[in-house]
Amino acid sequence: MGKEYVIALRESLQKKLKVLEEIHSLSLLQRDLFSAEEMDYEAFDRYFDDKDICIEKLNGLDEGFELLYNRVKDEIEANKDVYASEIRLMQDLIRSITEESTSIQALEERNRKSMEECLAKDRKQAREGKRSVSVAMNYYRQMNGMNGSSGSAKLDKKK
Repeated sequence: MGKEYVIALRESLQKKLKVLEEIHSLSLLQRDLFSAEEMDYEAFDRYFDDKDICIEKLNGLDEGFELLYNRVKDEIEANKDVYASEIRLMQDLIRSITEESTSIQALEERNRKSMEECLAKDRKQAREGKRSVSVAMNYYRQMNGMNGSSGSAKLDKKK
């Protein structure tokens, strides 16, 4: 009975690694959006939502792993030699999971900075657009003001 639980623990770690790899891929896709000519915010949001789903999967896997490990912890510790190969596989998986998590954190930090730069650029463009509209409106008002009190009307009043 213990062997099946230990295998289930290993499989849970394998699934966790696959989900982390999926998150990493989604983060890379988001990173690529920042280098595009114009930011595709809809695609960014889709990738963000997909990552959120992955995180929910990770939470479920972690909870399941914890429950299962608590059931077999005593069995594993009492029979380390019987489960030695599975324990080594799980240790390797945990190392890979840690490396992948660290890589994701670094990528996410770079993505956060890129997003801030992208938003700052968009804000600047919006301000410049508002300024251009304001200048055009002032010009339009001035031109209409001058046309409304044209020189010919002043000449007519002098007569």
